[in-house]
Amino acid sequence: MEGPFATVFQDVERELQSLSMASMLPRLLAAALIGALLSSRPWRLVMGKPLPKSDMVQAQILLCAAAAVITAVIGDSVAKAFGLVGLGGFVRFRSGLKDPRDAAILFLVIGLGMACGHGNLVLASVGTGFVMVLLLVLDLFEKKEVPATGAKQRLVLSAQSDDLVRAEATLRKALGERNVMVKSCALDFSARRLELEVEEPEPGTLAAALGKTEGAALRGLRWTSVSAKGAREEMT
Repeated sequence: MEGPFATVFQDVERELQSLSMASMLPRLLAAALIGALLSSRPWRLVMGKPLPKSDMVQAQILLCAAAAVITAVIGDSVAKAFGLVGLGGFVRFRSGLKDPRDAAILFLVIGLGMACGHGNLVLASVGTGFVMVLLLVLDLFEKKEVPATGAKQRLVLSAQSDDLVRAEATLRKALGERNVMVKSCALDFSARRLELEVEEPEPGTLAAALGKTEGAALRGLRWTSVSAKGAREEMT
Protein backbone atom coordinates (compact mmCIF):
# COMPACT_ATOMS: atom_id res chain seq x y z
CA MET A 1 0.00 0.00 0.00
CA GLU A 2 1.35 3.34 -1.07
CA GLY A 3 0.26 6.79 0.00
CA PRO A 4 0.51 9.13 2.98
CA PHE A 5 -0.95 6.53 5.34
CA ALA A 6 1.39 3.72 4.35
CA THR A 7 3.78 4.45 7.18
CA VAL A 8 0.93 4.55 9.68
CA PHE A 9 -0.38 1.14 8.64
CA GLN A 10 3.10 -0.29 8.75
CA ASP A 11 3.55 0.95 12.31
CA VAL A 12 0.21 -0.53 13.33
CA GLU A 13 1.08 -3.86 11.78
CA ARG A 14 4.43 -3.85 13.56
CA GLU A 15 2.75 -3.09 16.90
CA LEU A 16 0.20 -5.88 16.43
CA GLN A 17 2.96 -8.36 15.71
CA SER A 18 4.97 -7.36 18.77
CA LEU A 19 2.03 -7.37 21.19
CA SER A 20 -0.99 -9.61 20.66
CA MET A 21 -4.42 -8.94 22.18
CA ALA A 22 -4.41 -12.45 23.64
CA SER A 23 -1.53 -11.46 25.90
CA MET A 24 -2.68 -7.89 26.58
CA LEU A 25 -6.27 -8.58 27.62
CA PRO A 26 -5.40 -10.72 30.68
CA ARG A 27 -3.02 -7.99 31.87
CA LEU A 28 -5.72 -5.33 31.70
CA LEU A 29 -8.28 -7.56 33.40
CA ALA A 30 -5.80 -8.39 36.15
CA ALA A 31 -5.05 -4.70 36.67
CA ALA A 32 -8.76 -3.85 36.92
CA LEU A 33 -9.35 -6.72 39.38
CA ILE A 34 -6.41 -5.69 41.55
CA GLY A 35 -7.61 -2.09 41.60
CA ALA A 36 -11.12 -3.20 42.56
CA LEU A 37 -9.91 -5.42 45.43
CA LEU A 38 -7.56 -2.87 46.96
CA SER A 39 -9.85 0.13 46.54
CA SER A 40 -13.12 -1.40 47.75
CA ARG A 41 -11.59 -3.31 50.72
CA PRO A 42 -14.58 -5.69 51.02
CA TRP A 43 -13.44 -7.07 54.38
CA ARG A 44 -14.60 -3.83 56.00
CA LEU A 45 -18.19 -5.07 55.58
CA VAL A 46 -17.43 -8.01 57.88
CA MET A 47 -15.74 -5.67 60.36
CA GLY A 48 -18.77 -3.37 60.40
CA LYS A 49 -16.81 -0.39 59.07
CA PRO A 50 -17.88 1.92 56.22
CA LEU A 51 -16.53 1.25 52.76
CA PRO A 52 -14.37 3.83 50.95
CA LYS A 53 -16.12 6.49 48.89
CA SER A 54 -17.27 5.42 45.45
CA ASP A 55 -15.36 8.18 43.64
CA MET A 56 -12.09 7.13 45.28
CA VAL A 57 -12.77 3.47 44.45
CA GLN A 58 -13.39 4.31 40.79
CA ALA A 59 -10.30 6.52 40.64
CA GLN A 60 -8.05 3.76 42.00
CA ILE A 61 -9.47 1.17 39.59
CA LEU A 62 -8.91 3.50 36.63
CA LEU A 63 -5.40 4.38 37.78
CA CYS A 64 -4.43 0.73 38.08
CA ALA A 65 -5.73 -0.01 34.58
CA ALA A 66 -4.11 3.17 33.24
CA ALA A 67 -0.76 2.15 34.70
CA ALA A 68 -1.00 -1.19 32.91
CA VAL A 69 -1.80 0.47 29.60
CA ILE A 70 0.98 3.03 29.96
CA THR A 71 3.53 0.35 30.83
CA ALA A 72 2.50 -1.69 27.80
CA VAL A 73 2.75 1.37 25.56
CA ILE A 74 6.20 2.30 26.85
CA GLY A 75 7.65 -1.19 26.62
CA ASP A 76 11.43 -0.87 26.34
CA SER A 77 11.35 2.53 24.65
CA VAL A 78 13.08 5.23 26.68
CA ALA A 79 11.78 7.92 24.32
CA LYS A 80 8.17 6.89 24.97
CA ALA A 81 8.79 6.91 28.69
CA PHE A 82 10.06 10.49 28.66
CA GLY A 83 7.23 11.54 26.34
CA LEU A 84 4.54 10.15 28.64
CA VAL A 85 6.18 11.75 31.65
CA GLY A 86 6.05 15.09 29.86
CA LEU A 87 2.39 14.66 28.99
CA GLY A 88 1.62 13.67 32.57
CA GLY A 89 2.96 17.02 33.75
CA PHE A 90 -0.08 18.71 32.22
CA VAL A 91 -2.51 16.72 34.37
CA ARG A 92 -3.95 18.71 37.28
CA PHE A 93 -6.22 17.30 39.99
CA ARG A 94 -8.86 19.71 41.23
CA SER A 95 -9.68 17.78 44.42
CA GLY A 96 -7.17 17.07 47.15
CA LEU A 97 -6.84 13.88 49.18
CA LYS A 98 -8.10 14.34 52.71
CA ASP A 99 -6.79 10.98 53.95
CA PRO A 100 -3.02 10.35 53.48
CA ARG A 101 -3.75 6.62 53.27
CA ASP A 102 -5.65 7.20 50.02
CA ALA A 103 -2.54 8.73 48.48
CA ALA A 104 -0.46 5.72 49.59
CA ILE A 105 -3.00 3.30 48.09
CA LEU A 106 -2.90 5.26 44.83
CA PHE A 107 0.87 4.71 44.60
CA LEU A 108 0.41 1.01 45.38
CA VAL A 109 -2.25 0.41 42.72
CA ILE A 110 -0.17 2.29 40.16
CA GLY A 111 2.84 0.09 40.91
CA LEU A 112 0.78 -3.10 40.72
CA GLY A 113 -0.85 -1.90 37.51
CA MET A 114 2.59 -1.34 36.01
CA ALA A 115 3.52 -4.91 36.97
CA CYS A 116 0.41 -6.17 35.18
CA GLY A 117 1.17 -4.10 32.09
CA HIS A 118 4.71 -5.50 32.00
CA GLY A 119 3.37 -9.04 32.16
CA ASN A 120 4.62 -9.88 35.66
CA LEU A 121 1.28 -11.26 36.85
CA VAL A 122 2.91 -13.44 39.50
CA LEU A 123 4.65 -10.43 41.02
CA ALA A 124 1.39 -8.46 40.82
CA SER A 125 -0.53 -11.27 42.57
CA VAL A 126 2.02 -11.57 45.38
CA GLY A 127 2.10 -7.79 45.82
CA THR A 128 -1.70 -7.62 45.88
CA GLY A 129 -1.91 -10.31 48.55
CA PHE A 130 0.68 -8.54 50.68
CA VAL A 131 -1.05 -5.15 50.37
CA MET A 132 -4.45 -6.69 51.19
CA VAL A 133 -3.07 -8.27 54.37
CA LEU A 134 -1.39 -4.99 55.28
CA LEU A 135 -4.61 -3.00 54.79
CA LEU A 136 -6.54 -5.61 56.81
CA VAL A 137 -4.13 -5.25 59.73
CA LEU A 138 -4.36 -1.46 59.56
CA ASP A 139 -8.17 -1.64 59.52
CA LEU A 140 -8.14 -3.90 62.57
CA PHE A 141 -6.17 -1.36 64.57
CA GLU A 142 -8.10 1.63 63.24
CA LYS A 143 -9.86 3.47 66.04
CA LYS A 144 -13.53 4.20 65.64
CA GLU A 145 -14.48 7.84 65.73
CA VAL A 146 -16.64 8.50 68.75
CA PRO A 147 -19.23 11.21 68.09
CA ALA A 148 -19.02 14.13 70.43
CA THR A 149 -21.70 14.05 73.12
CA GLY A 150 -23.04 16.90 75.08
CA ALA A 151 -22.06 19.41 72.42
CA LYS A 152 -23.70 22.77 73.00
CA GLN A 153 -25.73 24.32 70.21
CA ARG A 154 -25.56 27.98 69.27
CA LEU A 155 -28.83 29.75 68.54
CA VAL A 156 -29.95 33.30 67.85
CA LEU A 157 -33.13 34.28 69.66
CA SER A 158 -35.10 37.23 68.27
CA ALA A 159 -38.29 38.99 69.38
CA GLN A 160 -40.06 42.35 69.27
CA SER A 161 -41.30 44.38 72.22
CA ASP A 162 -42.34 47.92 73.11
CA ASP A 163 -40.09 47.78 76.18
CA LEU A 164 -36.82 46.24 75.04
CA VAL A 165 -35.03 46.66 78.37
CA ARG A 166 -37.75 44.85 80.28
CA ALA A 167 -38.03 42.17 77.60
CA GLU A 168 -34.28 41.54 77.75
CA ALA A 169 -34.39 41.19 81.52
CA THR A 170 -37.32 38.76 81.29
CA LEU A 171 -35.54 36.63 78.71
CA ARG A 172 -32.24 36.59 80.59
CA LYS A 173 -34.01 35.48 83.77
CA ALA A 174 -35.90 32.66 82.03
CA LEU A 175 -32.79 31.49 80.20
CA GLY A 176 -30.65 31.63 83.32
CA GLU A 177 -33.05 29.35 85.19
CA ARG A 178 -32.55 26.68 82.50
CA ASN A 179 -28.75 27.17 82.27
CA VAL A 180 -28.96 28.63 78.77
CA MET A 181 -25.94 30.91 78.41
CA VAL A 182 -26.38 34.30 76.73
CA LYS A 183 -23.31 35.03 74.60
CA SER A 184 -24.31 38.44 73.23
CA CYS A 185 -27.25 40.80 73.01
CA ALA A 186 -28.30 43.39 70.40
CA LEU A 187 -31.11 45.92 70.81
CA ASP A 188 -32.65 47.82 67.89
CA PHE A 189 -34.79 50.55 69.46
CA SER A 190 -35.96 51.95 66.10
CA ALA A 191 -37.40 48.59 65.01
CA ARG A 192 -38.24 47.60 68.62
CA ARG A 193 -36.38 44.34 68.13
CA LEU A 194 -33.84 42.45 70.20
CA GLU A 195 -31.54 39.55 69.39
CA LEU A 196 -29.81 37.24 71.85
CA GLU A 197 -27.11 34.79 70.85
CA VAL A 198 -27.42 31.88 73.25
CA GLU A 199 -25.80 28.50 73.86
CA GLU A 200 -28.19 25.65 74.49
CA PRO A 201 -26.71 22.88 76.71
CA GLU A 202 -29.24 20.24 75.63
CA PRO A 203 -31.83 20.05 72.83
CA GLY A 204 -35.18 21.37 73.98
CA THR A 205 -33.76 23.46 76.81
CA LEU A 206 -34.38 26.74 75.01
CA ALA A 207 -38.00 25.89 74.28
CA ALA A 208 -38.55 24.98 77.94
CA ALA A 209 -36.96 28.26 79.04
CA LEU A 210 -39.11 30.34 76.68
CA GLY A 211 -42.20 28.64 78.06
CA LYS A 212 -41.65 30.64 81.25
CA THR A 213 -41.94 33.96 79.41
CA GLU A 214 -45.69 33.67 78.93
CA GLY A 215 -47.40 36.93 79.80
CA ALA A 216 -44.36 39.01 78.89
CA ALA A 217 -44.72 41.76 76.27
CA LEU A 218 -42.95 39.82 73.51
CA ARG A 219 -44.01 39.49 69.88
CA GLY A 220 -42.72 37.36 67.02
CA LEU A 221 -40.59 35.19 69.26
CA ARG A 222 -38.41 32.85 67.17
CA TRP A 223 -34.94 31.36 67.12
CA THR A 224 -32.49 30.12 64.49
CA SER A 225 -29.70 27.57 64.70
CA VAL A 226 -26.17 28.80 63.97
CA SER A 227 -23.70 26.31 62.48
CA ALA A 228 -19.97 26.32 63.08
CA LYS A 229 -19.50 28.23 59.79
CA GLY A 230 -22.00 30.92 60.79
CA ALA A 231 -24.91 29.71 58.64
CA ARG A 232 -28.36 30.11 60.16
CA GLU A 233 -31.25 27.66 59.93
CA GLU A 234 -34.78 28.63 60.97
CA MET A 235 -36.01 26.54 63.91
CA THR A 236 -39.39 28.05 64.80
